[in-house]
Amino acid sequence: MRKDQGVSLIEVLLTSFILTVVLLAVAMSMGAGIYSMFFTQEQLIAKQKAREALESVFTARSTQNVTWDEIRNASADGIFVDGFLEIREMGDDGIANTADDAEDVLETLRFPGPDGDLGTEDDEARPLFNFQRRITISNVMVDEDTVDADIRLITVDVRFQIRGVWHTITVNSYISRFA
Repeated sequence: MRKDQGVSLIEVLLTSFILTVVLLAVAMSMGAGIYSMFFTQEQLIAKQKAREALESVFTARSTQNVTWDEIRNASADGIFVDGFLEIREMGDDGIANTADDAEDVLETLRFPGPDGDLGTEDDEARPLFNFQRRITISNVMVDEDTVDADIRLITVDVRFQIRGVWHTITVNSYISRFA
């Protein structure tokens, strides 16, 4: 005589536990993916703002809007403010992180609104309040005792904050006295 056997309560509980663990793992990976996507977007903005600041220095040098002696930090009698600053609209000189930058206007990114077209009334503006930029101008040494008078190192750091943690993007370049 054969006995009909069903699924025991322990088997149901074990299956439910395994299914719950798998579903939690999927949910956590989706959360990590969303965070990664947001982090990558912020990182891209930071890279672009660092390159933009670097380009503003090269443009000012090439158009002779500033002298070679002015391409230094303020602590070395130049025009670039020392330390991290909120990313603000550039002032009349068109150079990032100088004393004439807007005091109360954070730089803003514009995104297309619900209609999907950029430049229309429904565009969304996003102020860069979690971003800061620092431009450091350093001398380049020819040897241990001699500074190269014709080349300087420009380091642009842009940092952004996500969940209370600062992340920094750095772009370096050399600039010469000669355009």
